[in-house]
Amino acid sequence: MSNAKILIFGLVFEVSALVALFVRMPVWRQGLAFLAAHVIASVLFSLLLTSIFPKRFKPKKSGLMMLFFSFAFFVPLFGAVAILITLVYFRKFQYLGERDEFFSVPLPPFLQEAAVMAAGMGEGGAWSRLRTTTLHRDERLKALMAVGGGSGYNTSSFLQLATSDSDDEIRLLAFNLCERHEQKINQAITTAMEGLKNGAGNVERAAFCRTLAFSYWELVYNSLSQDELRTFFVEQSLKYVHQTRELVGDDSSLMILRGKIHLLRREHEKAGEAIRDALKNGAALSIVTPYLAELAFFKRDFASVKRLLAQDPTLRLKPGIGPVAQFWRI
Repeated sequence: MSNAKILIFGLVFEVSALVALFVRMPVWRQGLAFLAAHVIASVLFSLLLTSIFPKRFKPKKSGLMMLFFSFAFFVPLFGAVAILITLVYFRKFQYLGERDEFFSVPLPPFLQEAAVMAAGMGEGGAWSRLRTTTLHRDERLKALMAVGGGSGYNTSSFLQLATSDSDDEIRLLAFNLCERHEQKINQAITTAMEGLKNGAGNVERAAFCRTLAFSYWELVYNSLSQDELRTFFVEQSLKYVHQTRELVGDDSSLMILRGKIHLLRREHEKAGEAIRDALKNGAALSIVTPYLAELAFFKRDFASVKRLLAQDPTLRLKPGIGPVAQFWRI
């Protein structure tokens, strides 16, 4: 039966149900005639509206029919009118085309794998894959390798968390990447130590002292040392910072490193002095602002924290400091 015939019969039965209420006959006959005609009309209207849905709704057609039937049956006349309006709307104004079905979606590359700056997965995406034990081992290894090729505190934390994985192969790879990262820094320290012993001029010796200062700090920052060695590495980093200053003077990067060390040692006055000196000597505001805000926070000067973080609107877009800057904007 075509949709036009279903519509005509539905309207006829609905009108018949209404007429039955005004015909002179016993009440029980009126009720029976109304109920029968109204049920048939409701069924026809629900069939009509369900038939216009695309094929992808076929498994749910019984549920849709029950929904439309209930609406038409329990709201006499007005339910049928609403269904007719809906039918006209979907037919004339809202086209429900067939959706293109897909079976798989290519996963975005990790940021370290992408040749250009594009949509990709960073450390968060890699960690979500790695901790999903149901994922194929190759994908988990790929995630570990992608992040293991980077550097920084988050990378070290990621690798250390991976060393406790239940998969032996992933755990061994994480240990290997941690060891390789530490060996790279230790090799830089050894080379700089030898160069410092054989260095002739102040400029050459200062370059080796500078390398040692930043290399020891990298061991601390990347959490590649235990508590006992951590204090020693901090002292060594500060020692070579001072030696570099004595040989060739200070610069903004050394001042920032000195401020970081004092901040780690809870020497807030010295840290603030070093960070402010770095700003005066040309350090970028976006680099020193987080440290100045942290120092203001330790002093419980929350107004200054909010003011400092508001100076650079791009801070809220940067990893690490971004969520902090967004929080203090509220």
